[in-house]
Amino acid sequence: MKYANVAVLTAALIALPMVAAAAAFDLVNESGFTITEVYAGPSNESRWGDNILSGQIRSGEEMVVTLDTDGYGCLWDVMYVFSDGDRLEEYDVDICEIDGDSFVIE
Repeated sequence: MKYANVAVLTAALIALPMVAAAAAFDLVNESGFTITEVYAGPSNESRWGDNILSGQIRSGEEMVVTLDTDGYGCLWDVMYVFSDGDRLEEYDVDICEIDGDSFVIE
């Protein structure tokens, strides 16, 4: 009987939904300008965080972005800096909803 309880507990744990600790998506630049910097931070925090780009994303190109959701949740603010100096700020982006998909910047 002891082994039956272990089997039931194991089956219950396997059936639990897995909570992702990160969200990854393709950031697609269709803006007509090169994106030179991207800053992202949880919406409930007052700072942007570090630049997450290691290079640039030219118009028509894309890059995979991975953000850690563990302890931060799904709503993030994102700021894009373009080669002409313009900035685009987006608030409350649900990165869990776009996990595995493309996110287009126009």
